[in-house]
Amino acid sequence: MRSPPTPCVRSSAALASSRRVTKRVSLPSCSRRLWPCRRPRPELAEYIVVGQVRRAHGVRGAWAVESLSDAPDAMLASGAVLFAGDREGNLAPDAEAQPLHVEDGRPMNKEWLVRVREVTDRDIADSWRGRYLLADAATLPDADDDEVYVGDLIGMRVDVDGRGPVGTVRDVYDAPQGYILEVETATGRPLVPWTDDLVLSVDDEERVIIFAPLDGLFD
Repeated sequence: MRSPPTPCVRSSAALASSRRVTKRVSLPSCSRRLWPCRRPRPELAEYIVVGQVRRAHGVRGAWAVESLSDAPDAMLASGAVLFAGDREGNLAPDAEAQPLHVEDGRPMNKEWLVRVREVTDRDIADSWRGRYLLADAATLPDADDDEVYVGDLIGMRVDVDGRGPVGTVRDVYDAPQGYILEVETATGRPLVPWTDDLVLSVDDEERVIIFAPLDGLFD
């Protein structure tokens, strides 16, 4: 068991996401918009969301993509392999049969310009607006010892120090004030901030987060 990681964004989450984001997040501070950092459905857990198509760019079928990864230079760069997601962030039905091969991927202001071999027409590219781009989770860089991917928090057991298990992490949200965990308990789904004061430790192997006791937090 170690002290709580400072899941540290190097841009990631999540993703964000990540996370689902692939983001590592600097906690507790974060200025990005509210973003549900879930992975896709449990049966598709080997995939992670790395970006969202914002619009078509140019006449050759390129996209302007919002990166939802802490490592866009690896996940969205030339030579990367992506998989088509729907507008909810889940893997599209035909995605595994048709991977997307990035032929050109580079920063463009606050977004990424991404052109894939399989999309060559602006009209087709524009039809992807709002869809998510996924990647094989095995291609993620390893997190450092003091880091954790936001998406990996999903499903962890939540314990309160001196009280024991109280619930399970169902979701993670990237709010202006920092990351917030949605915890499913016997009585509801409270939203719990991830802060140094509240998070005492994270056990990666046992997948347990231990929170400090606070009246009413999980009641």
